Amino acid sequence: MGESIAVILFTASGFLAIVVSLAVKHRFASRIATVTTAAAAIGGFLIYGYGFSQQTDFLLLAVMRAVMGVLGMFLGRNDFSAVSGTPLFQSYVSQFLFWLAHFLALYSTASAALTTIGAGALRRLRLWLACRKDITLLYGVNPDSVSFGKKLIAAGAPSPLYVDDSSASNLANAVAAMGSVLDSEPGAVTPDAHFLKKLRMRPGKKHLTLYALHKDAAQNLRYATALADALKQARIRPQQTSLSIFGAEDADGRHLQAYGEAYGYGSVVTFDDASLAARLLIQEHPPCDSVSFDETGRATEDFEALVIGFGRVAQAVLRHLVMHGQFEGSHFRLAVFAPDCQQVNGWFLSYNYAITKNYDISFHSHDARSAEMYRYLNSQKNSLKYVVVCTGDARLNQEITEEISRYLTRIRCGASVHQCSYQGIVSPSEAGLPPKQKGLYTPEVLCTHKMDRMAMTLNHLYCGDNGLTPEENWLHCDYFSRISSRASADFIPALLRAAGKTPDQALAGEWDLSPQLLENLSRTEHLRWCAFHYVMGYDAMDEETFSQRCRQYQAQKASEGHSSLRIGKDSSLRLHACLVPWERLDELSAAENAVTGGNVNYKAMDSNNVLAVPKLLEAGLHSRP
Repeated sequence: MGESIAVILFTASGFLAIVVSLAVKHRFASRIATVTTAAAAIGGFLIYGYGFSQQTDFLLLAVMRAVMGVLGMFLGRNDFSAVSGTPLFQSYVSQFLFWLAHFLALYSTASAALTTIGAGALRRLRLWLACRKDITLLYGVNPDSVSFGKKLIAAGAPSPLYVDDSSASNLANAVAAMGSVLDSEPGAVTPDAHFLKKLRMRPGKKHLTLYALHKDAAQNLRYATALADALKQARIRPQQTSLSIFGAEDADGRHLQAYGEAYGYGSVVTFDDASLAARLLIQEHPPCDSVSFDETGRATEDFEALVIGFGRVAQAVLRHLVMHGQFEGSHFRLAVFAPDCQQVNGWFLSYNYAITKNYDISFHSHDARSAEMYRYLNSQKNSLKYVVVCTGDARLNQEITEEISRYLTRIRCGASVHQCSYQGIVSPSEAGLPPKQKGLYTPEVLCTHKMDRMAMTLNHLYCGDNGLTPEENWLHCDYFSRISSRASADFIPALLRAAGKTPDQALAGEWDLSPQLLENLSRTEHLRWCAFHYVMGYDAMDEETFSQRCRQYQAQKASEGHSSLRIGKDSSLRLHACLVPWERLDELSAAENAVTGGNVNYKAMDSNNVLAVPKLLEAGLHSRP
């Protein structure tokens, strides 16, 4: 009896495994189906060819019976009784191989049947699988979102659920082939309570991540807003949701993020193709790798970069280089070469005036193929570290890259040359190999769970012992402060390199920094913090404004008994008193404490970020894929 129950259980489990494997339809499914069909056919001809040849001396009859036997395998029939009397099939091993061949044949038939006549049931099963635990929802079906979905699956994530208002999309088959579901029903396109019920979203721990990747930015904003309304109606906690949205502005991000009494997504990241390309470039090729450091964490050489072109991608690259190219002991210098840069840099210079005011950035209205360009390369050959070609034309990018690379080799300049565009980045490879290419829509830059866990941990340390959990403090963190925490977490590779440590060493506790090393890393962190704020439109607060805010703080405290005014930061005018050299931070701390009676220590804030590196790395290990 026990053996019978075991057989039944194993049979049911095996059947379920077959159905699930057919439903998942991962990227190797077609190859597996081909292999199983071929293996079943070969096995069948060997089995029945041998078996029926033992039953008759008439060769043609044996061949016909063997062919019919193999065809029967794919229809679920077997002729075991006809061949079981032969010598070969007297052992359990040969009998097992017999049934294995029939199993493979039936698997091939079941796969074809589910694909052709079971599309509805298969779709429902895939939807059930996609919604078992955490949900990945992709709005918008286009080549980029489909490519991103494939990379998510390849990275080990569950198949995403796609939503688009056109079920006739020519990419629908590609979505189905990767084992995903495309939902074009009205309740999904304009998300409502029924759609959330179909996803089995309810208040609890289950997490939903929305990637709004439609090529129309207005559509992304509409969909994200509508889904947020539906989630609010279903009383889904903000902590259960995350949003990465293409084309939205920072103002949209503030509107969509949960903060205070306002409902929204627990995490919001906005991006466009230009910023995505620049972030991918920095992630793959950090500026810190171009600079050497001594044993005290101080840079031993300047960081000088060259940007060719000045369209939106080039401007995003410039801003990211400013944020990631600041190191204690190093001077930051950047040159822009573009024939029309003086005619098209008006918006950039006006909107980002604090960048050009505080950093050594020069604009040259010359083509990258001009004599002026090559005179510049020759004059800077001993200091140039980083070249980015982003003209907006792929063929021109390649042509300029090849010419500059050859010339830099001739003059023995070791600067790395990278191409950056809306299609991704192209970087130099080893001699004799083609350049390395990487597209924009990759999990490394779009999946923010790891970065958010690190930023959340940093924010929690900043909040101090206030009795709240990291998640609760993160929920009370405004949109700009979250961006700032993420930028700090993004800079960890530079701090590790300056310290001469690997992530594994830091995680293993090898982060016992000498006083001099800690100070230099803290100075570098302060330089990064200043660069981030300048890029985000902040400028230094002058002494008169600081004094005025001190008087305002004192008056408010005298009349109300307390004041929530931050003396050193005016978010509306984007002014910050901490945008000063490291040496002045003690003076600033003392001036503020004299007014508030507090014990703020701005130098310690930078040092605490450095000391927190192991905790941040540890937090990143426990993020969702």
